[in-house]
Amino acid sequence: MKNLIQLLLSLALVPPLLMACMPEAQAQALRVGYYGETITHYGLKVAYELPLHSYIKEKNQARKTFLFAPGLAVYRHPHNHIGLVVSPELTYRRTSRRGRIFELGLAPSYFHYFLEGTTYTPDGPDDFKQVRWAGGNAFMPTAFVGIGKDLSVRKNIPLAWYTRLNVMQQRPYNTSTLMRFSLEAGVTIPLQKQ
Repeated sequence: MKNLIQLLLSLALVPPLLMACMPEAQAQALRVGYYGETITHYGLKVAYELPLHSYIKEKNQARKTFLFAPGLAVYRHPHNHIGLVVSPELTYRRTSRRGRIFELGLAPSYFHYFLEGTTYTPDGPDDFKQVRWAGGNAFMPTAFVGIGKDLSVRKNIPLAWYTRLNVMQQRPYNTSTLMRFSLEAGVTIPLQKQ
């Protein structure tokens, strides 16, 4: 798992280096939204979007953008655990001339969970000691598809809303793997003019 953390940190360094080599500064954005598996497994996700390449197709005036977005999600599964997901996302986004957004992407995510409640471990033949921050971690590759609307295209409001469905595979899960689904819904706020 230590190698996985090092890989994710290395991936996080690539886009800033690419941005430094670009002749023009690309518009960056902050994405904030609800993140959860169900209504009862609720949380929050924050991501920082860095465009790697963007162009406008002349035929239909659609903007196509390739993004890198390091993100962090925290959610709560009541009476079970609190989950933390670190996801360096690679995203393809298409914005139509009317502002409709379609996106899809991949993220080699790292998942860590903290068990709720008190956990004990044996400490001698007749004694137990409490374990602080008990939990575990896993590799959780993620694929996602999303839709939304960029309000700056036709209404001149510097904001976009989005919804996204994530399909994840938690590895390991006990002695196997687990397919998981989550929903995101939120807003994207540009940090500078495009």
